[in-house]
Amino acid sequence: MCFRYCTGRFKDARAPQAFGDSSGRLIPPRYTMVILAILMITLVVVVVVGNALVILAFVVDKSLRNQCNYFFLNLAISDFLVGAFCIPVYMPYILTGRWMLGRGLCKLWLVMDYLLCTASVFNIVLISYDRFLSVTRAVRYRAQKGVTRLAVVKMLAVWVLAFLLYGPAIIFWELMVGESIHIPQWKSVPFLDGVACFVLL
Repeated sequence: MCFRYCTGRFKDARAPQAFGDSSGRLIPPRYTMVILAILMITLVVVVVVGNALVILAFVVDKSLRNQCNYFFLNLAISDFLVGAFCIPVYMPYILTGRWMLGRGLCKLWLVMDYLLCTASVFNIVLISYDRFLSVTRAVRYRAQKGVTRLAVVKMLAVWVLAFLLYGPAIIFWELMVGESIHIPQWKSVPFLDGVACFVLL
């Protein structure tokens, strides 16, 4: 049971069935694909424009440049890249059921997808922890509110940890399993199981 990314083939019954073949898969009505395309394009526009406005506000208004807002900036950057890169690259596969963008872009997309989504989660955790400190250590927190160096270090740590969690496993997956995989299986259940073991180790 695994998706056949990058070659236009997959065998998982849960994979998007956006085209017919000799196996008897049903072809969804054309209007379904049109609606799905419109929804995804709308999602991309909302995500990109919304997060771009947040980034622009941070750049233009210097009064927003405090420690807490740096973390919101980091979250906006990761979400902006999800909308600007990850979703658009994934759209052709969702709509056609075939990966037509090449093996190299496939691996790049996987790295970016896991990196950005994980970074978004870590940023939310970091914002929550920052809010916790602002309540439990209010005096000390206010004294350090204008210090941005520590905030920048935490922002960079989020990206580094997010990459280390999945990036090496995706990039070196073929070496880790001990053989060259002609058809990438990175989005498969075996990959996720392997990553789980990798993280635990």
